[in-house]
Amino acid sequence: MLSVNVRKRLRDVVVTVDVALDDGVTALVGPSGAGKSTLLRLIAGLTHPDSGTIRLGEVLLDDAEHHYHLPPGRRGIGLVFQEYALFPHLSVAENVAYGLRARGLPGRERRTRVTEMLERLGIAALAGERPERLSGGQRQRVALARALVLQPSALLLDEPLAALDVQTRAGVRHELRLLLSDLAIPTILVTHDYTDALAFRRRILIMDAGHIVQDGSHDTLLTHPGSRFVAEFTGVNYYEGTLEAHDPDRTGRVRLAGGVDVYAAADDVPPGPVGLALRPWEVTVSPQPPAGSARNVLPGRVREVLPMGGRVRLILDVGPRHSLPLVAEITPRAQDSLGCREGQTLYASFKATALALIPL
Repeated sequence: MLSVNVRKRLRDVVVTVDVALDDGVTALVGPSGAGKSTLLRLIAGLTHPDSGTIRLGEVLLDDAEHHYHLPPGRRGIGLVFQEYALFPHLSVAENVAYGLRARGLPGRERRTRVTEMLERLGIAALAGERPERLSGGQRQRVALARALVLQPSALLLDEPLAALDVQTRAGVRHELRLLLSDLAIPTILVTHDYTDALAFRRRILIMDAGHIVQDGSHDTLLTHPGSRFVAEFTGVNYYEGTLEAHDPDRTGRVRLAGGVDVYAAADDVPPGPVGLALRPWEVTVSPQPPAGSARNVLPGRVREVLPMGGRVRLILDVGPRHSLPLVAEITPRAQDSLGCREGQTLYASFKATALALIPL
């Protein structure tokens, strides 16, 4: 287990984190400047905390109060940088062997471990190549091999997909998930793109302004975002309003800003201030008021039409004054049938059970 309870003041933000990480991959996601890379540097030993402690299993890495700091090279932690930091004048095999050579391992043992690692990551055929001849995905595997060949007790990856172009990013993301899935050590993958974090949906930490603002699985973050920031970051509609007394069927009316009222399943949620989360794909869009069973039907004006691969994201301004933004996701076929365009009036509908209420 990796336990981090530290505070570090930077020029623009104070990083304050208290978290424990078990074996397996944890995605650490947040906007630029949130403190993600600083947290990795603290764990790796490249930066000293102002206060607090860091432990890896039974090993104490930092204790600021007692001025104890274990040097990076003695921490047993692998670090993969954003740009991979491969030595351009060395071959793939020589890059992977670099750390073993620095540790003074005999040549035969060094070659054996390098060969086994290259085979494990499927790049044995590239052993003699130089980094400039490799694709982005291949360079990533080499950087990962160089970290793993040292048999680390924890692994840190700082924006490992950021250097890739859009065309190769999805494929390399999938490969990386497969490569990391078998690691029985605490592994932190940092990214500013929530799409990358989705590949490692078991545990996601969302960081903002130096703090971890929510910690949970992807499903938990979608259904129960803890704040507007988390909801918007994960692509979920989030509003705050007032839940009125429940109807006999346990459906309650929630009064939102801009004169908008919606109805939500309100079991076990008392009347009063609430947050309300709605996933975009739970919203149905039609040119006329629907005749179905949806409890909520809101006319809206299309503000933006955003193609996103196999989905199309619509941003509607709903409410009497068109002041409340609502995001819906539809298929390209549905977009074609609707003839979606900016300024068009459409009706967004969703069931009361599609709304998640969060007492505030």
